[in-house]
Amino acid sequence: MDTVAVILAAALVLAVALLMTAVIIAVVDNRQPVQTLGENTTQVVTAIIGGLTGVLGAYVGARIRRRNGNSGDDHDGGAG
Repeated sequence: MDTVAVILAAALVLAVALLMTAVIIAVVDNRQPVQTLGENTTQVVTAIIGGLTGVLGAYVGARIRRRNGNSGDDHDGGAG
């Protein structure tokens, strides 16, 4: 089992769970049937979830590449 991937996935799940909790609390406190977040809040949440997803995907991709024997340093000097 890959500990780093599990930790990154758990952080992603925690971020989504906290977001849903915040939306539910906002709806209950304001007694509005529409789930709304402020524009800045939406941007921050999108950045956090997107960043965690990107880091998790990059890590898993690098692990698979390493497992297949590719180090990623197979450049031939830049000529296309």
